[in-house]
Amino acid sequence: MNREKGWLRCLLGFLILSFCIALVVNFSFISSTAAASPQYGGTFGTHTSEPRSLDPHVEVIENVYMVTGNIYNGLLRLNQDMTGVECDLAESWKRVDNVTYIFKLRKNVHFHNIPPANGREVTSSDVKYSIERLAGQHGKKVDFVHRYYYEDKLASIDLPDDYTIVFKTKKPYAPFINYIASTRSVIVPKEAVEEYKDLRRNAIGTGPFILEEIVRGSHIILSKNPNYFKKGLPYLDKIHIQIMGDPTSIVASFLAGKLDSIGSQFFQIKLLKEKAPDTIIVEQKGTHMWVLRCPSEIKDEKPLELPFNNLKVRQAIAMSIDKERLLKLALGGAGTVQIGPIPNWPPYSLSEKDQVEYNPEKAKRLLAEAGYPDGFTTELTTWNADYMIRPAQVIQAMLKEVGINVDLKIMEMAQYFGLGKTFGYNMSFHVTSAGVDPDEYITPYFGSPEQAQYFRWIRPDVWKMCSEEAEELNIEKRINLIQKIQKEVISDGRWVCLYTQTRYAAMKPYVHRTFYKNEYQPLMGETVWMEKH
Repeated sequence: MNREKGWLRCLLGFLILSFCIALVVNFSFISSTAAASPQYGGTFGTHTSEPRSLDPHVEVIENVYMVTGNIYNGLLRLNQDMTGVECDLAESWKRVDNVTYIFKLRKNVHFHNIPPANGREVTSSDVKYSIERLAGQHGKKVDFVHRYYYEDKLASIDLPDDYTIVFKTKKPYAPFINYIASTRSVIVPKEAVEEYKDLRRNAIGTGPFILEEIVRGSHIILSKNPNYFKKGLPYLDKIHIQIMGDPTSIVASFLAGKLDSIGSQFFQIKLLKEKAPDTIIVEQKGTHMWVLRCPSEIKDEKPLELPFNNLKVRQAIAMSIDKERLLKLALGGAGTVQIGPIPNWPPYSLSEKDQVEYNPEKAKRLLAEAGYPDGFTTELTTWNADYMIRPAQVIQAMLKEVGINVDLKIMEMAQYFGLGKTFGYNMSFHVTSAGVDPDEYITPYFGSPEQAQYFRWIRPDVWKMCSEEAEELNIEKRINLIQKIQKEVISDGRWVCLYTQTRYAAMKPYVHRTFYKNEYQPLMGETVWMEKH
């Protein structure tokens, strides 16, 4: 659970408590407002919550990548709608056979011209070092919570020359390219890590912007990289990121002209339109999943105890949740009801025919058949944020309707995730991370004990399918496996996949920017530009 516990702090600014469809345009297709050609110059003002650190290989928080996504580049990156990848530092790449991938680096790409890298050229050795570091080979392994991308997956990384990297995986590995395209798989200079011991407070990359200043609790300033390898980019002179957490203050700053683009909430949209009618509001379906979980089960350590060891009890819980009503009561409808663990990602997501039936009367019968005609009492744990407490209270009321009495246990976020690491809860109301590959939504949760980090259950048949989907390079066969895994999760009743929330943003009419579906690409600053105003 380590990778999830920080980034959720920044979600509050994007959690919407109702809907306002008439006022918005689709987030996925916004690249700019109508205008002529891009203009150079200006300081783009936006905001984020306080990043815990700036180390892209260690951190997991979405707000970290608001910053590091503009300082570093990877070999590849996910494209705008997550249907494929784009070349970044790589000039080209190809899969030679089922386990071999060759990448050709662009030449004359340089790290930022600041010590200790001092503008030296990027070579294949930097790629090897960076991927090995993310895999936990250079530093304290436990710090690299996404090391499962590559740990025990790579047979070798060979460097025929300064601009060629040959990756060989131990087995066919379907998520490999998407994991290479993750914002975590960026290229860093070894000497910076050795100089500073880590990259938590220092950031030196190849990206369109250079870290100029970071002041805790105040702001982060990124300045234009004059030697950026993508000709003509970036357009902006600077990006000024204010450290802000209060939604009211964020909107006030936007209306006062101190911010050019913000994350906004439903109840703020009407005010924005009234006070600044030319504001552009954009939206997108979120890719974080809200779930209701039964306890974890660990072989020889933590058996699944009464009443959750009874399948009928778990199925009754799932049938007790009216997802549409939950979304309306808790969030004003600003979200999308979900079916299985992979949200809003066709063709991997499940279809409506796989949705759990809402049937409280049947739930009562199942409870009676399981030996609980009068229901039972249990505990539901979550953390102390409005976007968690409010829906947890609605879930509590729905379960009570079928005789399940739920005591809410509201914890500080750090305590909640500390408890989650030990799987020490009864039921929990939780949010999963957005994945860069479908594998990231299932294997870390439902895979074998060696693979699963964030949830445990004893299902060797599902463990086997998780391994098989990761090794399946035929897309149709892989889709079938991934959907089958999700159906097993649903039928077993361990998880009730509830909803994703809608992400909203507001920007001034003179701002031109591209929005990416992946929530770990929150600000792609290299193509942002502003009309003179």
